[in-house]
Amino acid sequence: MGRLPMPGPIKRVLVPIWNEAHRLGWLVREQSAAILSGSTSLCSVCGKVRPMIYRRRVVPEKLVERWGLTPELAAALARKESSDCAGCGAKLRARRLASVILETFPVGSPPAPARSLAGWVKSPEAARLRVAEINRIDGIHEVLRALPNFASSDYHPGALPGEIVEGTRSEDLTRLTYRDESFDLVLTSESLEHVPDLDAALGEIRRVLVPGGRHIFTIPVLPDEPRTFSRAELRPDGSIKHLAASIHHPGGDVGYLVFTEFGADLPEILRAAGFELTVHFGPVRDDDLAQVYGCERIDS
Repeated sequence: MGRLPMPGPIKRVLVPIWNEAHRLGWLVREQSAAILSGSTSLCSVCGKVRPMIYRRRVVPEKLVERWGLTPELAAALARKESSDCAGCGAKLRARRLASVILETFPVGSPPAPARSLAGWVKSPEAARLRVAEINRIDGIHEVLRALPNFASSDYHPGALPGEIVEGTRSEDLTRLTYRDESFDLVLTSESLEHVPDLDAALGEIRRVLVPGGRHIFTIPVLPDEPRTFSRAELRPDGSIKHLAASIHHPGGDVGYLVFTEFGADLPEILRAAGFELTVHFGPVRDDDLAQVYGCERIDS
């Protein structure tokens, strides 16, 4: 016998309650697992000691299949994209970005890395920095917006560069509207692989940085990829030419198209673009894909 249909008004009330209960159930199980496994540490974003919640389900099987990930790599990618702080929600890559910011821009006298990003933004040294976040970085955006000289943007397809869309500035990494030498620090996270013209994007980032300015970023890099290569090209008419198997983040065949697959030659590419690279939390390994890359603009 089939189930009796649920009247519409009742369904509209019960479904959100069911979904929220389901979400809270997942949260309780994940926090319990984090505590039982001993995955509790200091969060570099909020500065509190909290459980770090691992969620394997954030990496869809379609992405595992399309990218040819081993179980070890899939777990490492899930750690990068989860390991959420139970206090502020910052995932591992956001917390590692915060750690590198704190290390790169020490505060106080004598200068030393601040305990947390939440404390760092209140310092006079941080207040003097001009910081651009290009594409919102969940987990640290909410903290960085307290900076007086903070510029945040997202890419909105179809919008003009610099246009305000739903309260957010739209910027295209290949043709930024910011003036030359506008920023001391540019931040991107999991963005460069989606840009159709990598050389143009790196050139624009360098242009808007002051001499000696820093670009701190994350990108996906697999351990055994020797050379950077293109998966797709944008034709002049706006169509896409696929050069290798198409991959979209975050879902394999759903999400943002990956144009560039990065390899071990990344330092050479960045040096040619006018940057000196430092790899933090490296090297890339089967059990750790959450590296942070720090580039300093160099002028010969």
